[in-house]
Amino acid sequence: MDLALLVGVSQVYISQFETGVLTPSEKQIKEIAEILGLDSETLNKELHQFYEARRKELKKRIGGAREMPK
Repeated sequence: MDLALLVGVSQVYISQFETGVLTPSEKQIKEIAEILGLDSETLNKELHQFYEARRKELKKRIGGAREMPK
């Protein structure tokens, strides 16, 4: 089944969760966890870890781009 349809959001919205562009609301986390058969606390923890890793990666990329000579 389509996760976006089950949660009641667009596929683009789900894609933005997956890429770290948007953070799902608590309600959406609970819905997604239930659909996936996970505990919402576990999913929330996993999402938090993912977003933190994504932020660090982006900061590293941006920092590296600033240090490049012209």
